[in-house]
Amino acid sequence: MWSITLPETIAIGLSLVPTALTAAIHAPQAHLAARDESEQLPGFPHPNPTKSYWQDPPHRIANLRTTPELPTDQAFDYVIIGSGVTGAATAMKLLQRDSELSILMLEARTAASGASGRNGGHCKTGDWKKVKSWIEEYGEDEALKVGKMEQDCVDDMANFVRTYNVSSGWQDVETADLYWTKEAFDKAVDILEFQLELQERRPDDVPQGNPRTVYAGKAARDYWKWPELLGAITYQGHTQNPYLTVSAMLEISLAMGLNLQTNTMALQLDQVSSYSGNSTQWKVKTNRGTVKGNKVVLATNGYTPALHPGFKSTGFITPSRAQVAAVHPEADTSENPVFRRSASHADSPGGGDYIIARQPGDIHAGDLVYGGGKAFSPSSEDNITDDSVVNEAIAKYLHNIGRPVYGVENWGETTEVVADWTGIICKTPDELPMVGAVPGEDGLWASVCMNGHGMAWAFRSAEALVEMMTEGKAPEWFPQPFRVERAWKTLQ
Repeated sequence: MWSITLPETIAIGLSLVPTALTAAIHAPQAHLAARDESEQLPGFPHPNPTKSYWQDPPHRIANLRTTPELPTDQAFDYVIIGSGVTGAATAMKLLQRDSELSILMLEARTAASGASGRNGGHCKTGDWKKVKSWIEEYGEDEALKVGKMEQDCVDDMANFVRTYNVSSGWQDVETADLYWTKEAFDKAVDILEFQLELQERRPDDVPQGNPRTVYAGKAARDYWKWPELLGAITYQGHTQNPYLTVSAMLEISLAMGLNLQTNTMALQLDQVSSYSGNSTQWKVKTNRGTVKGNKVVLATNGYTPALHPGFKSTGFITPSRAQVAAVHPEADTSENPVFRRSASHADSPGGGDYIIARQPGDIHAGDLVYGGGKAFSPSSEDNITDDSVVNEAIAKYLHNIGRPVYGVENWGETTEVVADWTGIICKTPDELPMVGAVPGEDGLWASVCMNGHGMAWAFRSAEALVEMMTEGKAPEWFPQPFRVERAWKTLQ
C-alpha cells in the first residue's frame, strides 16, 4: 500500500529456447523489396525506421516467418496485428488458456519493432498522480481500479520476467518523480497525501506494496545529488531492455504454436458473412496476400487510424513520435549511487522527460537513456508516424541536458552520444488505453493507444482482452474508463 516517509524537511533470452524455433523459417532481408505497395501509404509503419538502441543486435526471431509462405488457405481462430507487448501478451495469454488455438500474428516490420522495442527502458508506475482527476471524471470506484491496475501491471511484468528467467537486463531500481518548480512539487505532495487518505478508507483498493518517500528542498538535493532539484518523490521501479522482454513473450507463444509472419503489413480489414462450414468472419489484406480469421485483434497502437477508418473517424486517437537518446557521461559512474536510479520529471525544460541508467552488469553499463524533449517541437511531434528520422532540435536537447541535470561533478565535462532513435506512440484525450470489442464489428477487438505508458498498461490490458474474448465479459478489476466504445460516444 501507499505510505509516506518524511526526512528532515517537507512542505532475455529465455533459459530454454523453444525447440519449435529450430524448424522455423527466417525470412531474408530481400523480402523488404516486396513491400512497395505499402511503403508510401500515410499513417502505416515506415519500412526503414531509425535503429533502436535496444535492437542492436537484432533478436534471433527478428525476421522470423514461421511458415515460408503466408498461410492464406487456413482460417485462424485469431489474427493478431502487431507484435509489440500488446500483441505478444495477447497471443501468449490466449495460448496459455487453450494451446489448441490457431493464432496468426502479422508484423509490418521486424518482430517487436514498434514502440515496445523503441522506448526508454522504463517499467514503472507514473500515472498515479492523476488519481484526483480520475475520481472527478469516473467516480472513486473506477478511479481506484485504474490506479491499482497500473501497479498490478508493473508487478505482473516483473513476475513474468522472473518466472521465465528472461534475460532482458531487468533491474529493480529506485525511481523518482523529480520536480524543478515548487508549484509542481507542492501539487504532487498534495496528491500523495490524498492517496494516503484513500488508503486509510479503502486499503484493499489502492495500489499495493510500493510506498513513496518524499524529499523536499535541500533534503532532495542531498539525497538525489541533482543540484537544481526542489523536490523528489521516490519509490520502486524497474529498467529493462523492452525489446528482449517482448521477444521472450513471442518465443513462448511460438513454442505453443503461434505462426508469426514478420515484414507482412496489414493493409485492409474486411468483414465477411459466415456461411455453412466456414465460420470465418474477417479477411485481412496484406502486402503478401489475404489471410482469414474468426477474430481479429488490433494491437496496432499509433498506426490504428491508418488501418481502421472507423477509429480515425472518431478523432479520438492521435499518433505521435517520441524520441530517445543514449549518452555516456565523461566521469566514471561505476561507483556513483546517483547512476543507480531512474527518474521522470514532468516540469523539466523538455516537458515530460525521463531517464534511466544502465546498471553494472548490463550490456552498455554506464549509458544514460534519456527521452522526452517534445517541448522543442512546435507540433509536439503529434500526427507523425514517420520514425525513420530524428528531430534534430530534440536530439540536441537530449544530448546536452545530462550534465546540468546531474551536475558537472557527477557527469564530467563532455558527453558521448551513443544513439538516437524514434518510435510512434498513440495518445487519447483522457490519456487512457482503449481495450475491448470494436462497436458494431463482431469479432474485431482492440487493445491500442497506451499513451506512451505501455509497460504499465499493456500486459494487464491483454489479460482483460483475452477474458472478454474467451469468457464474454471483462474481469471485475478491469476499469470501465478503458472501454473502446468511449471513442464513438464523441461522435454522438
